[in-house]
Amino acid sequence: MRVESWVGVTAMFLVVFGAAIAAEQQCRRSFLPANVFLLHDIEEPLQRIYDRAPSFRAQCARIAAAKGLRVTVRIDPSVPGRCRAFTRLRRSCTQLFADVHLRPSSDHAEMLAHEFEHILEQIEGLDLLSLSRVKGSGVREVEYAVFESGRAQAAGEAVAEEVGRAFRAPAAD
Repeated sequence: MRVESWVGVTAMFLVVFGAAIAAEQQCRRSFLPANVFLLHDIEEPLQRIYDRAPSFRAQCARIAAAKGLRVTVRIDPSVPGRCRAFTRLRRSCTQLFADVHLRPSSDHAEMLAHEFEHILEQIEGLDLLSLSRVKGSGVREVEYAVFESGRAQAAGEAVAEEVGRAFRAPAAD
């Protein structure tokens, strides 16, 4: 009987302790939309980007509002040399899965915002193949079924500038 009580108390402690850890982890990453999952420990740098860049916060809000979207972000040392980041997109019925691959780096602001903008283009239903065939559309096919857009480049540059500006700003008294 005593062992059962001890096991019961231990199990209860583990449940309460585990819930506290889960709640603390949820608080730590609460700045990210619930449909964005990090596969590496990059919360701290992403928190800095989120805190410093209003444009990135707006992207996160739009991603959070998207129905049927799941985004994973991973650090991937095998990102091909011809690019700094890429996103694989997959559709399944009403679901959109976006797998963002970032090179190991001390600064992910530009690339993450760039890739998030590509995800937003897909949420909006842009047909990048068709747009790549329209002169002046800002979309080009860089290789078979791989697209680049001026919009994503501009989004990445804007967030990088906002993060840099916030970093350079003098501390408030």
